[in-house]
Amino acid sequence: MNDQQITDLFAATPAADEPPLPPGHLEQVLGAARRDRRRRRITAALAAIATILLGGAATVLGPGLTGGAVQPASGTPGLPDQIAGYSPLTGRVSDSPPGRALMLYGYGNGELFHTYQTLVLGADGDVYRQLDAAPDTSGSWLLAPDGRTVVLADASRKSSSVRVVDLSTGRVASVPLGRTGGVFPLALSPDGQTLAYGIVDTPQLDQDLAQSVGNAITFYGSEHGTLVLLNLRTGQSTVADVSPAAAVAFAPDGGRLAVQSRLETWLVGLDGHRIEQVRVPQGYGLTQHNAWSPDGTMLALTWWRRDGWSTGPGTDQAFTPDPSAPSPFGVVRLDRPDQMIAKPENVETFLGWLSDTEILSLSWDYGADTGALWATPVGGGAARAVSHFDSGHRCEYGTQRCVPYDAMVASQLLDGIKVRAAGWPDRGPWPAGFRWAAAVVVLAGLGLVLLIRRRRRRRRLRGSSV
Repeated sequence: MNDQQITDLFAATPAADEPPLPPGHLEQVLGAARRDRRRRRITAALAAIATILLGGAATVLGPGLTGGAVQPASGTPGLPDQIAGYSPLTGRVSDSPPGRALMLYGYGNGELFHTYQTLVLGADGDVYRQLDAAPDTSGSWLLAPDGRTVVLADASRKSSSVRVVDLSTGRVASVPLGRTGGVFPLALSPDGQTLAYGIVDTPQLDQDLAQSVGNAITFYGSEHGTLVLLNLRTGQSTVADVSPAAAVAFAPDGGRLAVQSRLETWLVGLDGHRIEQVRVPQGYGLTQHNAWSPDGTMLALTWWRRDGWSTGPGTDQAFTPDPSAPSPFGVVRLDRPDQMIAKPENVETFLGWLSDTEILSLSWDYGADTGALWATPVGGGAARAVSHFDSGHRCEYGTQRCVPYDAMVASQLLDGIKVRAAGWPDRGPWPAGFRWAAAVVVLAGLGLVLLIRRRRRRRRLRGSSV
């Protein structure tokens, strides 16, 4: 039978009326179609969400489980013109080592709620990590001149060792001191191998530490401490004959030290013996870190004051820098230390030397309403802000502005450093608690998608069996 015959057969077939549809049949069909379309859309949306969550889990959990890659040194370090803000999602040095660091600093606020981080800023990119070996302390640390290690001491109790954090591996080594006392690190040699530290042990110190007086060790150390030079590799210690010490700076060649003892400034050899007294202008003394200029001919000074110290029975005294003085900062040459060659203005916290003619400092930028790093010419001229800290209200659950504390820089990395445009911050893998929370969310989302798909399959099976 060909096509024409089939057509003729259908044309000859008598027409018959179709049976009527059941009542409400059209409404039921349209409702079922709408429900099926909604289920398809929901399933597609949940599948997309699950895909995004699984992709995020691979990004976040993957580096966290493997420890992250070490950031290699890549030539000349750079300073970002914007420093990223506080974030509880910043990874930890022990989970993902950042490589060499340009700056070590505390960041946060604690007026009502304690929101604080100890951070390192990488020298080879926009790398930020929490120094989890010192999560809740501030200031009892030293960043090595090459930025590769950090030395930590316990600021809240007596100890018999210091810890050395390798920023390339995240490992922490404990170096014994040979005696127990209140320990405060003062300076690291250019090669990072010799630590100058103060140690103090007085009956009154025990009482003040028990009362949680946060600066008790450094205050008592400035009057009663002993200056010790420790070889971090061999453990050999040398007691200096200039004590107490409140500030120390190694010469760029590592062959001698400048020491601030009370209101006197001395040059000391690596054997701990005095070389000569540096008679700086009255009232001034060494800055607390990186005082020596790169060419070894100048010292950065700050104004020092004598403070009364009476937290328990009896009184004592301490020697501390006084940034509130009318001219708190100055520079002298070693060949004429009694004559100030410059007194740059607006230097609140001296950080280091950018060159033999320019210094780096930290102070507030009132125009931008945030903390800033400033480059200031030694010989005079206006300072310029080279980098700003994030100005967002991120601390104390969005009620307070985050501020930097006790910043230190890697002095060897400053000479000739370039300021570059900040990129997207590399915060590394999230801390473990957040990774577990992310895993729970991902698994819950995936479980919800599977449950919906299973129910949908059951409905289809019921419909096909009717």
